[in-house]
Amino acid sequence: MSQDGVASRTDRSAPGKAWRLGLLVVAAGLATGIATQLGQSVLPDGWSQVANAISPWLVVAFLLGSRMPDRRWAALAGIAALVRALVGYYAMIELRYGYGASTSSLLLWGSAAVVGGPVFGIAGWSWRFDDGWRRAAAVGLLAACVIAEGAYLVVILPDPAVGAAFVVVGALVPVVLARSAADRGRAYVAVVPALALGAVGYFVFIALANLTAGV
Repeated sequence: MSQDGVASRTDRSAPGKAWRLGLLVVAAGLATGIATQLGQSVLPDGWSQVANAISPWLVVAFLLGSRMPDRRWAALAGIAALVRALVGYYAMIELRYGYGASTSSLLLWGSAAVVGGPVFGIAGWSWRFDDGWRRAAAVGLLAACVIAEGAYLVVILPDPAVGAAFVVVGALVPVVLARSAADRGRAYVAVVPALALGAVGYFVFIALANLTAGV
């Protein structure tokens, strides 16, 4: 087959691939929001906090980003998925309980989606397609996110087992996602500055929550 023929076939397949990726993002985002809302009432006391945590949503953005063709797509997929997750979450609240989202909640979690979505979407892309320290930083960021949330849950929950489980899962992220011993070592090194960034992000989030509470 000539090169022109190959290019023509690629051009024809591109719109179809874009539609499939778009549907994947929408479906995954809505499913995340719906599962989160249902999980809060289905899971046992204490463990229902798993369905009220932000890191599982960021994991979804990370994994979707890893399926995208480039960083721009990964960033857009991260935002779109988390916005759709909010839609799914609050739609389920409306269907089950008859009330919608408050303006302050939409502002707070919408801001989190706009910021966290592209960051973790691009991180997922880097994990799959980059190498060396870029890949390590992506894995370290995801691990730090889960570890940091676990540490926070240990402090605020009566039963520390839930938070401890998050910390353990976060610590295992480099083991699962790294592709070699060298990758794993770099990822664990990257966790340290990522945790520092996470601490800054946490205080910014709390400040934003206080700012939007009166809206």
